[in-house]
Amino acid sequence: VDGITSVSVLYMYLKHFTDNLIYFIPDRFNQGYGIHNLALERIADLGCSLIITVDTGISALKEIDYAKSLGIDIVITDHHECQAEIPAAFSVVNPKRHDSTYPFAKLAGVGVVYKLISAIDYATGSDFKDDNLDLIAIGTIADIMPLLDENRYIVKRGLERISTSSNKGLKALMNVALNSSTITASSIGYAIAPRINAAGRMDKAELAVKLFVTNDPIEADSIANKLCDLNVERQKIENTIFEEASQIISDYDLDKKFNALVLWKENWHNGVIGIVASKLKEKYNKPVVLFSVDKNSKGSGRSVAPFNLYDAFEKCSDIILQYGGHKYAAGVLIDNSKLHEFRNRLSDLVGEYTKDNELSADIDVECELSHNFVSYKTAESITMLQPFGKSNVAPLFCVRNVIISEIFPTSNNKHLRIKFMIGNKSITGFYFGKSLIEFDYRENDLVDIVCEVNVNEYRSSKSLQLIVHDLRLGENSLASNAAKRKRCEELECNHSLLLPTRNDISYTYKFLLNSFRNGKKIFNIDTLPNLINKDCLCNLNYEQAYYSLKVLMELGVVCANIEGISLNVLSIVNDKKFSLCDSEILMRIYNKVGVKFGN
Repeated sequence: VDGITSVSVLYMYLKHFTDNLIYFIPDRFNQGYGIHNLALERIADLGCSLIITVDTGISALKEIDYAKSLGIDIVITDHHECQAEIPAAFSVVNPKRHDSTYPFAKLAGVGVVYKLISAIDYATGSDFKDDNLDLIAIGTIADIMPLLDENRYIVKRGLERISTSSNKGLKALMNVALNSSTITASSIGYAIAPRINAAGRMDKAELAVKLFVTNDPIEADSIANKLCDLNVERQKIENTIFEEASQIISDYDLDKKFNALVLWKENWHNGVIGIVASKLKEKYNKPVVLFSVDKNSKGSGRSVAPFNLYDAFEKCSDIILQYGGHKYAAGVLIDNSKLHEFRNRLSDLVGEYTKDNELSADIDVECELSHNFVSYKTAESITMLQPFGKSNVAPLFCVRNVIISEIFPTSNNKHLRIKFMIGNKSITGFYFGKSLIEFDYRENDLVDIVCEVNVNEYRSSKSLQLIVHDLRLGENSLASNAAKRKRCEELECNHSLLLPTRNDISYTYKFLLNSFRNGKKIFNIDTLPNLINKDCLCNLNYEQAYYSLKVLMELGVVCANIEGISLNVLSIVNDKKFSLCDSEILMRIYNKVGVKFGN
């Protein structure tokens, strides 16, 4: 999106001065991302004597020299990390240059373009630089730039213009992608940006440029719908790769063996592996690099803060053909024979780093909100702090003693819509990226939640909504369960009502087997009894569920390990008969209470 908006903004700006102008975007599948000699030769054949790069070029040392040999001047505008040597271009505009004195280095590629056209405006006495501030804002948001300083100014002013944009392509895209007239950085990130991105990931990026530079509303509508179709196709491929990668990690225990997850496969679509790497990073809290294997392997990586992936690539540069990017998102090209060595070296680098540093997935909470402050008025007040994004994230609050009243899977079970009872109010919350099989809670659970409090607008109707980031049982329940768990571990059962029956053990086994077959392997022990009760229509208490689990593990029917409140199921036997009377745990607790097993 950053590159597409950069091309569009600069092209439309320069059209004010000349028609002697074309744009050229490399095909990422055949030519890669950056400048390359074949493209330079083609551009030279068209008679061009000046190339202005956007969002690329800072690593193209040899290519810049080749362009000069063809009689082409090059002005580089880029915002990616700089290597030790700067290309010998006519001019290099990058706030991350080591000799730069510019006060704000966190501009997006389109932000650097904005600085360039601002300078041309100043030099020529023109006033065109803000004509496409809406696109500049979109590129800045989509490239996950920190929304501070100039970026905050750009995005805030750009968002104000989007709803009344004169850009026919942007209007067409908003019509098919958004249900609300209120445009936020979040709606750009989740609805607009993926569709723009789909052009370059699934087809050709210039399709999205055509969308933004066209003056024909019919063409704009056609391209906008095409981008939506490409985005749906992208999502399907992305989900397939995510499932395949997750299965590889599970089958070979890569999460336990390596500090960084590096995976590769032929025919993985190199247009979406970066998105999948990002999802795997969130799932495993480790740096991830995925490769699409062809003649060479093209990789896309995402890192967990504060580990610098770009620096790690630089330290492996002796076995890398090409690399570039940012601290936490970078691309790499490598010879297929070096993949194993690259994985080992990157894993070692992460291991060395984490000896003294923590890769943090902690959630920062602003404060606790009492029930009466979970209100529309609070949500409206929070909107004054927008636009939210990197380095100015939406504030998160802890709300305690909330009852889950209803749970609805949405978007093909990718997300959950949850009704919460907070005091005497029923409020809808959304838990994005959490499927029902992964969710360890059921109706009537009393929980503490961490969430955003915001306003949902749908077709001119506004309502209060929560965006859930995490939840757990309430503190009183956690303390009570911890005491029960300790007594169970010490086999301190002292009441017949706490003893598991054959049926209790059978329900526990059936629940775990069905869950395991559906791909769920990790459970929260504290919520396990309620899950069994709701799914099997039974009524186990905490001790009965815990003892049932320990008996199944003792008999080897369920192979699992317990760490704190986390149960990790490794395998379940389903083709072997066993006798519960062979369980020493079961016989001991029954004897202690003085009850005969089976009664």
